[in-house]
Amino acid sequence: MVKNQINVASVQFDPHILEKEYNLNKIEELTRKAITDHNCDLIVFPEAAITGYGFRSIEEARQVAVEKDGPELQRLHRLASEKMVSLVVGTVEKEDDHIYNTVFFLEPDGTVFFYRKSHLPFLGVDRFTEAGDCAAGVFDTRFGKIGIMICYELRFPESARVAALNGVRLILQPTNLPRGGESHPDFLIKARACENRVYFISCNRCGTERGFFFIGRSQIIDYDGNVLAECTSEEEIISASINLTPCENKDIISAPGERELYLFRHRRWDLYKKLAQEPDEHGFILSD
Repeated sequence: MVKNQINVASVQFDPHILEKEYNLNKIEELTRKAITDHNCDLIVFPEAAITGYGFRSIEEARQVAVEKDGPELQRLHRLASEKMVSLVVGTVEKEDDHIYNTVFFLEPDGTVFFYRKSHLPFLGVDRFTEAGDCAAGVFDTRFGKIGIMICYELRFPESARVAALNGVRLILQPTNLPRGGESHPDFLIKARACENRVYFISCNRCGTERGFFFIGRSQIIDYDGNVLAECTSEEEIISASINLTPCENKDIISAPGERELYLFRHRRWDLYKKLAQEPDEHGFILSD
């Protein structure tokens, strides 16, 4: 049976690049604290939380990249099972000769989902990773359909919309957001939540890594774009109790017969077909 009323947490901390053991110990410590203090069902950690993000070469990233069946994820599986909690954790992942920026969703029953970042900025480890092949991760979990986006992908509204059109009620966004990215917590996360009527959990890292200062400000946002909880720039755990059922209703009727908004049914999908056309080398589609 799908669980609709859940306690969620976003755990903001400072991963150390190339120090997997430190990071795994920290993830375990903060998981236990989140459960003790907030009785969580679902806990979200930052992008690249296991490995760090700002790698200088693909060879350096490969030194600490994890595999789907590797000891790092086995350890987190045991933790999820022991504490009966779902864990969402970012890492650099390797598969054969391929390197990805990946988020793993670990269920307490041993189920594992993973999403590989599809929209890659030219910075950090994303200069060397391969792109995933779907607009957003959409997974059938014990909480119903959940979506995953990673950091920069928030700037592509199509990703959140595709997830919502597929029935997602909650989108998780592990991120590594440095100074200069304040638009994400200021308004982009709120807009993505409000326009799709879904909950959003954003989990940023904090601290400094190789000269980059990360702003923190992890957030939990409701389906109307309201901030339920927000971190400072320091290590912090925020939580909220959320009911996912209202996210199934995309209609806003404030006065029947006078003020009615049907956010999904009013979509003019027939006018958006250009979105699926191949653009020119600059990313534009200029033809009629």
